[in-house]
Amino acid sequence: MAPYFPLYVLRSDGKAEVLTRARKKELNVPTDDQLSTKPDGKGNVDYFKELEAGDAKEVDWRRKLGGMLIGEVGGQTHAGSNYILAALPENYRLYERVKSNSAGSETTDAYLYGHPHGRKKRYRSPGDFFPHLLWLATDESADADNCSCKFCAPDDIQVFEKPDKPKPPEPVKKPESPMRKDSLPPKMPAVGTKPMVIIPQRSLSQDKGINATKPPASKPLSAAPLPIPIARQAGPPPLTPTQLAPAKCFEQDQDSQWNKYLFRPGELAWFNRGNAWGLCLILKRTLTRDDHNNERAKYHVQPLSHPSHHPSTRIIESEDGLRPWLAWSPPAPTHAGLASAAPILTYNTIDWKAVASGRFGQGDAEVDGSIFAAKAVDDSLTLFEPLANNTVTTGERIYNGLYLGGEKIWTGEPVRLRVGSGQDIMVVHSIIERLKPGSTSTSSASILLVGDIYKFSTLQLQPGVEPPDNRHLPIRLRQDMEYRNRATIPIKRTLSYWKLAQAQTRVPITDVKGRWYESSTLLPILKGPADFSRDLQRGEVGDAGQWMNARGDCNVTAGNNALRVGTRHVDRLEAFGKSIPAGTRISRGLDGPPEDQAFPDVPVATAVGQGPGEPMQGVDDGKAEVKGVSDGDIAQFMDLDRMEEGYM
Repeated sequence: MAPYFPLYVLRSDGKAEVLTRARKKELNVPTDDQLSTKPDGKGNVDYFKELEAGDAKEVDWRRKLGGMLIGEVGGQTHAGSNYILAALPENYRLYERVKSNSAGSETTDAYLYGHPHGRKKRYRSPGDFFPHLLWLATDESADADNCSCKFCAPDDIQVFEKPDKPKPPEPVKKPESPMRKDSLPPKMPAVGTKPMVIIPQRSLSQDKGINATKPPASKPLSAAPLPIPIARQAGPPPLTPTQLAPAKCFEQDQDSQWNKYLFRPGELAWFNRGNAWGLCLILKRTLTRDDHNNERAKYHVQPLSHPSHHPSTRIIESEDGLRPWLAWSPPAPTHAGLASAAPILTYNTIDWKAVASGRFGQGDAEVDGSIFAAKAVDDSLTLFEPLANNTVTTGERIYNGLYLGGEKIWTGEPVRLRVGSGQDIMVVHSIIERLKPGSTSTSSASILLVGDIYKFSTLQLQPGVEPPDNRHLPIRLRQDMEYRNRATIPIKRTLSYWKLAQAQTRVPITDVKGRWYESSTLLPILKGPADFSRDLQRGEVGDAGQWMNARGDCNVTAGNNALRVGTRHVDRLEAFGKSIPAGTRISRGLDGPPEDQAFPDVPVATAVGQGPGEPMQGVDDGKAEVKGVSDGDIAQFMDLDRMEEGYM
């Protein structure tokens, strides 16, 4: 399906409550009797229910209104593209009337409430409401007498004019409208009136495949548009962001899309084994449809273990059954002797037969094998997809991607940084391997990321203040920020954006915390849907990075807090070593052969007695200060029955 680009109407006359003729306040919604679902004496039911933002019928209304509005104010510049209202005007709420009888017959109709004349003035269709919406979007005077809708200008008074009010002058075309543009097309001249609509523009490289109708895991319960027209803020010329290059392979394009896949083949992750959490390697992924025909990601994973025993692979049917590696900190090993050994042991230096024989005390060898294997992977790095070899002239090679610790990173996407505020991000434009002068050895080469650094910034919503356009931000950043602003603007009256701080900056990989994750996608999983929805109602959508650890934290020890570049591996499987079975293959997805897409018939891991956002006792959730490992034994660290004792 072609993408839909959001339109923001900057003004609303909607009223949440109105005064009756008796000068009493009443809510501008259906009455309590109309909201009651109680059947009558014959078993018939007739009631109203509110349609939340994202409901299929609510989305259909916004699509139709967006299409009609762009047809009026967009001109030929935007012809042929799909547009949708980002939200209904503030305080306008859509209700569905449901009528059914004892025989099972049911009919439904939608009504839009919010007109300032009260609940009886409700719109029955998008076409019914459109004249009023057009007036909101185009009339600078905000004079309801200029509105041609059936409530503001009923048929019996439309032909009259007030004698004490002069006829408004003919509108004059102006060279430029106050529409804010988020991307590409040139500014449009106003047609007849000055539109108060924000028309975002299309991305040069990454908008394809983004379906604006696809909801994230949890949606804001109130998503009102900006109520104030805004203009560009004067000031010194801004830094120039670097243009995004197009994706160079299918898998990179998949990972550039918002709300599609949270995890990637070759990554290290936590997985729900049914009654416990384990650590695994993501082997492959695919998209399926759930019972409601919504797209859902499915994963094939290989649990980690010690060299003498390897569990079977598992199918994870939902992303609720996975966590990013950096979402939690690994606990201490279950064998006390492994934790207290000096010098510090690693996966490859441990005598696993001695562990199994009990020489290191009591514990679970499979669990400890996964812990030490994960720490080894966190210390690893692997470059992939070389793009250019300039070792003769500059001593540098350029790559398209990098496995850094447990995560897979592409050029053209954001990463979290240690430098700056600690919440700064970099949009990576180049991954560079720099050889030492006079050397051809890659073991001594340094790895640098080149890109634009951004800071999270917030503005109070007020006339004359607007963040700068940036058409070169990745679509994931833009879509996530739009989602967050839809939730926070009505409550907090603030507008957030990513502010360019430095362009084309080089940073060593030791300054990289890890991948950047969308708050709209990850926080519902980490917090749980109920807590996330509660935060949305309060207008509190924080940055998912605040819930995450950083690559290298789990290998920091007392007296040695230096960050390592890490151990370089020729390919990704080498980083996992003997913690996975010989012959294991990581899917290349759409860039590989057809068999890479096939899922084997293996057990499905399902959660038992545990909500997706509940904590894990003994496994640090990343919000507290990370000190490498957490205390805990096997009963604490991977027992889901005790997860409520932890903190997340």
